[in-house]
Amino acid sequence: MGKKKLRLALIGLGKQGLEHLNAADLCEDIVFVAGVDPSPETRQRVLESGNGMQVLESLESLDPAMLDGLVLALPHHRYTEAWDALLALGLPILKEKPLGRSFDEALSLLDRARAAGCPVQTAIQRRHHPSYRLLKQTLETERIEVREVHAHMHLGFTATTGGVESWRDKRHQAGGGALLDAGYHLVDLLHFMFGPFDLVSASLWRNGQPIGDNEIDERAWLTGRAEKGWIMLDSWLAGQPDPKTGKPIKSERLILKTSQGIWEANREGIWHDELRVATTDREWHQAMAGQLDGFAAHIRSGRWHDELIWDQLPAMRVIDEAYRLAARY
Repeated sequence: MGKKKLRLALIGLGKQGLEHLNAADLCEDIVFVAGVDPSPETRQRVLESGNGMQVLESLESLDPAMLDGLVLALPHHRYTEAWDALLALGLPILKEKPLGRSFDEALSLLDRARAAGCPVQTAIQRRHHPSYRLLKQTLETERIEVREVHAHMHLGFTATTGGVESWRDKRHQAGGGALLDAGYHLVDLLHFMFGPFDLVSASLWRNGQPIGDNEIDERAWLTGRAEKGWIMLDSWLAGQPDPKTGKPIKSERLILKTSQGIWEANREGIWHDELRVATTDREWHQAMAGQLDGFAAHIRSGRWHDELIWDQLPAMRVIDEAYRLAARY
């Protein structure tokens, strides 16, 4: 007989939460037995999906004795108000990015979790995706020296696709826009692939103008300097227009200038000097399933010395500094 699956509760049943539910079907070691969301419409949709888990309106309805851990997928601004109630459950936590809306908020959440004895792990998918892990392994195995990095992530949103939810368009709730949301993935991926870097410049824009103090950025350009080369980052809620339709194109890519030519990668594969050398599944389900099973492994072992959570603080520092730099303009 196989070992018994760990029982998790999913807090937040929106789009990100549903991605965790889908990924759980591929997991060997966890099962979602409860979900919590205040929206009656959202709860009804999940109930009608027939996945069999208990669907609840509030945290107070959860029985921590029946659970082994929590997966959190809430809007950014909900964490500060819900954090104490979540910690009161006394369970390990897997939290969707960002770790906080600012470095200070992230540090506060971690400090309070540590005081409550609740281990926290962050959910950052790209560093778990097969293509980026394979590229990192190739660079290390072949001792390839990286001299320049260009990273972009364009989400392909338009004004009519619902890409910006109501809370995401309010700076005091979201904390930031293109940089804090999509750009967070890129900063984390660059740290994972190449180590720390110093921010040199930051330019954040909305409607073709530099953002004001309380505005949400639609596009972010960052330039940084790592130990051996330059790093350029472009995070955009829209994207380059399709020549045929004019609609923004969704895309992401790493382009590396190295001691052994040009290497490129996205979620679909790896290229070396324009020759495709690897093909991977672009979907997230397997990466997210691996992440959930990794969370389960930490719960079983009781060992939480995972570098992933500490990598988030340097990422938050870079993002905080970028917003400070951009505010000068």
